Amino acid sequence: MTSPEMLTGLGAALAMFLCALGSCYASAYAGVYAIKQTGGYVKRYVPIIIAGVLSIYGIIMAVILSGKMSNNATLTEADGFKNLAAGLAVGFSCLCSGFGMGKFLQLLILFPEKPKLDDSTEESAREPLMGLSSSNVAYGAPIVLVLIFIEAIGLYGLIVGLILSHV
Repeated sequence: MTSPEMLTGLGAALAMFLCALGSCYASAYAGVYAIKQTGGYVKRYVPIIIAGVLSIYGIIMAVILSGKMSNNATLTEADGFKNLAAGLAVGFSCLCSGFGMGKFLQLLILFPEKPKLDDSTEESAREPLMGLSSSNVAYGAPIVLVLIFIEAIGLYGLIVGLILSHV
């Protein structure tokens, strides 16, 4: 028999540790990207902020799980395993999200040149909705969108963890 309090505590600890590890990996490359970036200040620091949100997901899950341990309600063994699974879901999804952000930023650091189109490109190379060529589009917006979509992996893990822990 395993203790449900131990499993819940292990889920909270793993959620914090794995989310912080993913956030740390992404923040390291985001810091290097911010140093090498020559554009505006907002474009420099947005990846650092987005990477830091991953650790907040782990803190949220750890607080919820530790609150379940401090209540006088009795936990069953099944509840302990659900809480462990909730912590692991949040932790591993934020770890994968952090590694994805880090790899994306690493490629941006290695290849900083933005793609340029020749003036002789056809009309099909233009943006269909905005009527602008891709060389006129602000270069920072696609980077932020990609980082937000990569961070969504961690958010989905938080949602799964909240469903598992019955909040």
